[in-house]
Amino acid sequence: MTKLDRRKFFGGIAAAALAAAAPGGRAAPGGSRGRPNILLLIADDLGDCDLGCYAHPTIRTENLDRLATQSVRFTSAFVTTSSCSPSRTSMFTGRYPHATGAESLHVPLPEGTRILPGYLREQGYWSVNVGKLHLGPVGADQFDLVLDSEWDWKQALEQRPADRPFFLAVGFHDPHRPYQPDTLPDPADPADSVVPPYLVDDKPTRAELAGYYDEVTRMDREIGMIDRWLEEQNLVDTTLVVFVSDNGMPFPRAKGSCYDSGVRVPMMVRWPGTAPAGAVSDSLISTVDLAPSLLAAAGMKIPAAMHGLDATGLFRNPQLKLRDYVHLQRNWHNHDDNQRGVRDKRYKYVRNGRPRVWTSSSDLMGSESWTSLLDARDRNALTAGQMRLFMVPRAAEELYDTERDPWEFVNLAADPNYSARLERLRDECDRWRETTGDYPPGRRYKDNLDRFTRTKYGKTSGAPEPYDGEN
Repeated sequence: MTKLDRRKFFGGIAAAALAAAAPGGRAAPGGSRGRPNILLLIADDLGDCDLGCYAHPTIRTENLDRLATQSVRFTSAFVTTSSCSPSRTSMFTGRYPHATGAESLHVPLPEGTRILPGYLREQGYWSVNVGKLHLGPVGADQFDLVLDSEWDWKQALEQRPADRPFFLAVGFHDPHRPYQPDTLPDPADPADSVVPPYLVDDKPTRAELAGYYDEVTRMDREIGMIDRWLEEQNLVDTTLVVFVSDNGMPFPRAKGSCYDSGVRVPMMVRWPGTAPAGAVSDSLISTVDLAPSLLAAAGMKIPAAMHGLDATGLFRNPQLKLRDYVHLQRNWHNHDDNQRGVRDKRYKYVRNGRPRVWTSSSDLMGSESWTSLLDARDRNALTAGQMRLFMVPRAAEELYDTERDPWEFVNLAADPNYSARLERLRDECDRWRETTGDYPPGRRYKDNLDRFTRTKYGKTSGAPEPYDGEN
């Protein structure tokens, strides 16, 4: 199998995208190609395959598909962690979650933390966030304006000072759960859902996927509104647009995991006059690179405290190589876990600090798709790949060939034919952890994982006991 097979699974190579470049026009005051306005669009739980321009056959995303024709589209973009708030922390700080003091879900940034909008404000940018932010008061205080709803983007932009460039972050709440049947007047048909092989293909799972598709489409339509407004205001040519997701889709073995379904995300960069429209880059890039890259695009010096790399050269020339590796992690996300990972263009290494804890994110364990998996497991009806979700204990180390095994079902860590590759990635994981100040897993937090897994855990990471129906 080739490295594109995950996307081929979702409908084959995408049809030729609509060629509809944004119209030119006189640049409005406040932005220039030398110091552009910056628009950061962050989807909430959008998988890397789940846009038309990324080869999904049924999800309706005409506005993002159009944006792709005007942007550099990245096919090897990764988050640092598949969890909402620490992933966003990396985007805004340019640092790995374990080095921010806010490495786990819902943990706010500590006092003294500096983030992207604060740096930009010092250089004259007017900085605004609308919608989801998830950084706590320290993060919010570094914006000039924070509005709760992503639908307030127009209200925010109409307040911008005419003589200053703007930085606008739009934190969409779509396609995060829960899903409602009335999201769209023209909802997706569950019969058209594309079920990945780590989920059970049944009616409840297909219905959940259709609800997810509807929220992706709703987000896409809002992005279309924003882009049309930029065109009407003659702001397209002077605005750098980044579209990205904070993690993979909110389904078992995706969000909350270090598998590609959890950490590989769509990313597009439109930078008129600088980034070649319609280009595709397969170079590795991490969302920890966003803050330093946007500072560089604004003509600013990158702070030494940032771990991320300046990707503006890659934006200009999408065939350049930015990284040899991306680095991954999983910490507390509704239940405690500790994973560290390293991925190159082909191979992925995962180290499980708590191998006796199941890998799925427990906030997904009330979902229909999870229940379908659990019920099928109890009937001995799962495939070998699906059963890996319930493997306890997990291997202390995992190694995958993502070209031959794009779903990461076959662990090669114990295969002597891959010992040299395992050692190389293991050494890189150690180097990264040491140079970025990582820490060993400590005592396990108390949580309710046993209720959802039908397995009983103690306070430590010891072997689970049979579920007794309590809790």
